Amino acid sequence: MAAPQNSSRQATLDHWARAHPERAAEELALARANRAARKDWGHKQAGTVQTHAHAAGLRQGALARLYQSGAIDVHQLGAAQEIAAVAETIGAGLGVRMVSLETRVDGGRRGPDQFWESLGRVRAEWAYGRWRAQLPKPGLVLAMVVDDVGIAAAARFFGMRKVRARAHLIAALELWPDAIRKARDQIDEADLLVMQARLG
Repeated sequence: MAAPQNSSRQATLDHWARAHPERAAEELALARANRAARKDWGHKQAGTVQTHAHAAGLRQGALARLYQSGAIDVHQLGAAQEIAAVAETIGAGLGVRMVSLETRVDGGRRGPDQFWESLGRVRAEWAYGRWRAQLPKPGLVLAMVVDDVGIAAAARFFGMRKVRARAHLIAALELWPDAIRKARDQIDEADLLVMQARLG
């Protein structure tokens, strides 16, 4: 009895494939990809086969690759991500010098969430300005941290050896926690309230 059911099922599939050739080709390609992924990644204990297959196809950023190779540690990677986020927030390019506290305070919406968000943003931008001012080669470091340019490419562009470029990067990332600490010490809730009151 099993054979007639299987042949009936196959006949139905064949009829559907003839009626929908493009969809049938997609289904076949998906089935092949799933078989290949199971073969390559089915032995992994954590995560799904599809997750491992997808991750294997991703190209990691330059800083993530430096972390994976052991060239930078997790704290330095975290500092780089924070710096990149702040730079993106303020639209920092290679020409940004300092941040004006008063121009960065939002005088619009009110409320506790908005207040703490504004305080965090002002502190981060203040820290970024001071951090950037300390760098002997800000263009080199920002290319690697903000633009995610690899060390070799950045070193070549700025006319130096990779070892020296890496040293500049690591020294810059080590400065970030101190810049954040100083921002917390320098700018408190009262300062932000005074700036907001001045703005209206």
